[in-house]
Amino acid sequence: MSHPYENQIRDELSQSLSLIEPGLHLVGTEYRVPNVHGTRGRIDILARDAHGSWVVIEIKRADGPARQALHEVTKYTELLREERGIRKDRIRAIIISTTWRELLTPVSNVARDWSHDLRGYKLILDSNGKPVQAQRVAFLPAPVAPRVSSHHFIYFYNSPGDRDQGWQEIVDRAAEVGGHNLLGADFRRVDRMDLVRAPFGLYFAIGGVDPDDLPDWIKESCEDLGDPEIEDPVEYEVLSHVTGSVFAADFDNARPGILRGLHDDPCWQIEGYRAAGAFAKRGLLDERDLLRDLNGEGEGIGEVLYSGSARTTDRGRWPVFLQEGTRSLSGNPAWERLVQEWLTNVAFQPTECDVHLHIYNPCDLIGALLHGWPEDLERRVPMLSAIAITRDGPHRSLNGQLYWDGVKIPDIAERVRGVYREPLDWGIANSTGGGWEADLQLIEELRLHYILRERIGENPIKPSKDDEIAVWMLQNGLPVRLSAPFSRLHERGWQGIYPFSSFVHEHQDQLASLVTEFRDALAFQPL
Repeated sequence: MSHPYENQIRDELSQSLSLIEPGLHLVGTEYRVPNVHGTRGRIDILARDAHGSWVVIEIKRADGPARQALHEVTKYTELLREERGIRKDRIRAIIISTTWRELLTPVSNVARDWSHDLRGYKLILDSNGKPVQAQRVAFLPAPVAPRVSSHHFIYFYNSPGDRDQGWQEIVDRAAEVGGHNLLGADFRRVDRMDLVRAPFGLYFAIGGVDPDDLPDWIKESCEDLGDPEIEDPVEYEVLSHVTGSVFAADFDNARPGILRGLHDDPCWQIEGYRAAGAFAKRGLLDERDLLRDLNGEGEGIGEVLYSGSARTTDRGRWPVFLQEGTRSLSGNPAWERLVQEWLTNVAFQPTECDVHLHIYNPCDLIGALLHGWPEDLERRVPMLSAIAITRDGPHRSLNGQLYWDGVKIPDIAERVRGVYREPLDWGIANSTGGGWEADLQLIEELRLHYILRERIGENPIKPSKDDEIAVWMLQNGLPVRLSAPFSRLHERGWQGIYPFSSFVHEHQDQLASLVTEFRDALAFQPL
């Protein structure tokens, strides 16, 4: 049998469009679509469907020319919209080919992301080359990167060799219950090793588990959990199985964000990463990617820390970037609203921006004081920074921290006792998940405020006297942007906008006494 030419298939198919779908009726073949920019072409078949939408049909008969189909169908769709003034929701596209070996992957990708409805059909010809059937092509699902769950754990070992053996035990025990995907990091103590019983750490997280791989008894355990507070219950059961059968010199619980703290702590050093299952295929990823994965920064599951970046015009990355920082801002409604408002404002600028965002949001002022007083406090308190860089400027930078309104507090200990009646109440609030609510109350009692300070200028790094300065804050629950000078704040009883360090300086003796009281009551010894 000789293969018919595309124009023969086109002419035959145009007379029997019902082979593709019921209700299609012909508008024309070889429909010419010029435009003012000089781009032009001819649509193989232009039709309208039963709902009145326009349908661009592109025909290819073999793998070689089939690769041109995507270019042509996307071009013709846009030209037709321009020529006819058709709304985006009123135009569709169909690609028809006798073979889909080369075409399936690229068309599947475009169909997932394109704003128009795109479908594919495999055309069946009879012995005379006449179309007799059109089979709907099932597009490929989107590739899914291996997912890190919210269930993490840390083992400590006496030597690197013990740690290597421990990793193999973790991999084996997890595989027994379907947990084939694991991601881990080796770290060790580099300072004051005498403070650590076993200085060689192994941090690991359970990756997503395929329910079909679970043994029946694990499935029953997951069904019996019934606790809506437990995220990823299947992965939780896998971790429970591992920790119940693998032992080391010491261990500790972990969660998304903990590894970032170890990475940033000069007392610890990340030595390398380990992977099993689907994670082992990610050979092109560098250490920065793996660190982000283990901190949940790629999926917005980091509870305290987030670092990420995106370009405002990147339609794929930007919406995900907007969501990624949300989890790390939970428990801090002021920053959550203000950051969302600022990022939206940046995205609406007429020029595209590269935006970098870093968040540290512990929501635990008492914890910061106990761990950081007095020399290390600055690193323990909430911090947020962002920068939006444009090609030609001006650039926008954002700094967030706790700011003080300048009104001195004569009775800090008394105000703390109004929130935590005794030091033990602080520990209970944090262990039961309600610490952030108490922390918000304490922040208010101490006349501290979550505020963002913005600077707009030509140099994103070096300030200038000509830069525009503004603050973003909540007023009556709504985000507002105030430009300097801040006279409106004076009207509300503020004496100024002072950084947290000024609050500490003005109340140093009171804070020192408070820290001593809490440390003595809790037998707390900071490293």
